[in-house]
Amino acid sequence: MDDNQTIDFWLLAVTMILAGIGLVMVYSSSMYLSMDKFGTGTSYFKKQALNLAIGFIVMMFLTRLNYRGFAKFGNAFLIIGFVMLSVLLIQNHILGYSVNRWLKIGRISFQPSELMKILLIIFLADSISRMGEKIRDFKKGFLPLIGVLLFTFILVFLEPDLGIAGLLLIIGLYMMFIGKAKLVHLLMIVIPSFVAIALLVTQVPYMKKRWEDFINPEMAYQIKQSIISIGSGGLFGVGLGNSTQKYYFLPELHTDFVFSIFAEELGFIGTCFLLFLTLIYVIRGLKIARQAPDMFGFLLASGLSTILGIQVFVNIGVAVKLLPTTGMTLPFISYGGSSIVISFIATGILLNISKQGMYEMKLSRIFGTRRIRKVWT
Repeated sequence: MDDNQTIDFWLLAVTMILAGIGLVMVYSSSMYLSMDKFGTGTSYFKKQALNLAIGFIVMMFLTRLNYRGFAKFGNAFLIIGFVMLSVLLIQNHILGYSVNRWLKIGRISFQPSELMKILLIIFLADSISRMGEKIRDFKKGFLPLIGVLLFTFILVFLEPDLGIAGLLLIIGLYMMFIGKAKLVHLLMIVIPSFVAIALLVTQVPYMKKRWEDFINPEMAYQIKQSIISIGSGGLFGVGLGNSTQKYYFLPELHTDFVFSIFAEELGFIGTCFLLFLTLIYVIRGLKIARQAPDMFGFLLASGLSTILGIQVFVNIGVAVKLLPTTGMTLPFISYGGSSIVISFIATGILLNISKQGMYEMKLSRIFGTRRIRKVWT
């Protein structure tokens, strides 16, 4: 691929603005917590800055590759994901370690479920693009993919992490839908799956408590403080760094509920700007999908851009009590190495698909060849 090819400037610009906002908000929301735990107010800020730098380097590296190379490793990526999730389950439930969602390898720790979002999307994009019309065959095409989806859901659910497990199930079904799976087959899976999830929520203690907190008109403490924080922001906010909720009123304020602090400090206007940036990201991602040179690129870009949009909706939905608490982070904004690096990886792949798509479009104009695109219509 020619290094002089251009990439999607708007997607790159929005990504860097979101990451910059996230870095500022991590500092603003965590400075007092950091001071108490580490004796300095910049500990979380420095870690997040390092995560951002790593993510940026990985993103720029991915823009120089040809995204089609990922298709060769679709099955291998899926197996790697399954192995990591299985090791985490062994660590948590068999060896008797404290239950958590982080896998430690030496000094490095990360969330396998976050990485699984990328790995599963690559696998599905590869598998569906190779299947073609075969995906409409229930036994030979549809059923094997559903088996992979449900097995992935179970592994992540057992961490336990119903939020990411549900997200993976939704994005998998969405990719199968745009990949031309039969609607009747999807409905045969969707309805029983969500009934089963509803039953699980009533049986698993921590999930049951979250659901009861959600339907309780009195509201759980965490949600109540989140609503107070958002409401305190008003139209223009109380000013950057002036949040009162970060004085230990709101738990998880720099991770799951960083949006609440953002809304308090920057108000309704700042919130609209953040949502606008997210919308631009998703729109550019879907445009890249539409202009992708092949079916694999179309499915890959569609999955990566859509999953980010869903995650933003869920995180903010929890903060405003539209959805039960899930523990899902806000992409590019929340503190966390796994979250920020995975978001940059997704962007790098999107930029690469855009770069390759524009390159082949130029070739078609120069040589008068017919582009191989819209193979999904």
